[in-house]
Amino acid sequence: MNRAEKIISIAKSYIGIKEKTGNKGFWNAAFEKLMIAVGWYVGAAWCAFFTKNAYLQAYSDNKAFVAVIKNCFTGGAVDTFNRVKANGTFATGSTPKNGAIVVFRMGNTSRGHHGIVVNSAYATNTMQTVEGNTNSAGSREGDTVAIKLRTITRDFKADGLNVVGYIYPFEV
Repeated sequence: MNRAEKIISIAKSYIGIKEKTGNKGFWNAAFEKLMIAVGWYVGAAWCAFFTKNAYLQAYSDNKAFVAVIKNCFTGGAVDTFNRVKANGTFATGSTPKNGAIVVFRMGNTSRGHHGIVVNSAYATNTMQTVEGNTNSAGSREGDTVAIKLRTITRDFKADGLNVVGYIYPFEV
């Protein structure tokens, strides 16, 4: 299994995990323990912590990459993208690839959302992702880990999620 497949497998293993209302924790105690270990705290949005958890598990055999993930991946979606891009260990870009983290920004704000691309060739201009802190409407403030279909390229939406870019897995 390559690194991208490992990331996808880990992300998919959490599908269906639910939070307690208001980002107060998770009904699955083992998942909550993992999320706390990666920096999540009560009241915080958790999509970026979800992707950080998946990447930390997928790279747990490589101390150098674990250190980069711990240093660059934060609870902020856009902040994580900017830190990873500046660091240069993981490549970033504008094309979805399986195992990559898709980074969204809400309009022109600093708020964002993360997901893990599980099928970059799902359909024309559509990718399939696994996301934490989402819901059936596709919100960035949801309550579950779920598979989503997301548009790859579209006109900018001031009140919607816009793709900033992708953080690509590194095969080591």
